[in-house]
Amino acid sequence: MSKAARLAAAQMRRRHVRFRHAFVWLLIGAVVYAVALALAILLHPDPKVVLAPVIGPSLYLTPLFGMPYLFASARQRGWVRRLFYFTAVLTFVHVAANYLAWRHASISFALEPDPQAYVQDLGTGAVGGFAGGTLALMLLLPLRLAPFHAGSRAIILVGIAALTLLGALGMAQGLLLTGAHGYQLKSAGFVFWLECVHLPWQACLAFFLAWLMRLGRRSAG
Repeated sequence: MSKAARLAAAQMRRRHVRFRHAFVWLLIGAVVYAVALALAILLHPDPKVVLAPVIGPSLYLTPLFGMPYLFASARQRGWVRRLFYFTAVLTFVHVAANYLAWRHASISFALEPDPQAYVQDLGTGAVGGFAGGTLALMLLLPLRLAPFHAGSRAIILVGIAALTLLGALGMAQGLLLTGAHGYQLKSAGFVFWLECVHLPWQACLAFFLAWLMRLGRRSAG
């Protein structure tokens, strides 16, 4: 390959978002977030602070999810828009989803042992998963990080459904396996529960974000 051809190929790589590249680095970001969240909880004097609907380490650590990908894609087109999305937009999305899930949980919380608690926990997780998935995927469109055509609409709908399901299962299974309803958990229990909620959900989000951002190259001309 000639020098001119290699330069042209390098320019094309910088212009386009590649699915595998984005997905791998976003998965790494999900792991980085999970490790940072675990450390923040284990080192915090009161781990229950992470349950706050608008503040807490599970929320203010959100930008870590996108940081590895942002560093790895610094020379690709649209980096400033991705920076805004993975820092400000996703933090807002996380706060909104967390608040709505917390509000749903507070309304349906039972003071006495309830055999329907698992179903209620599924509902709480589904509310958060649906809100987070809808906002996270739909807000790609006004930022021009994904196109709006039949293919992207279908992927967004599938992504919202998958994220809603994972949100429900992560919340309910995490609470079931740790017995977190008793509020007698030690820090390690809170870590396990919140990792059940966040890590699978973020891994799924990474897949759909990478796929939708990849579609943007079709409209680039």
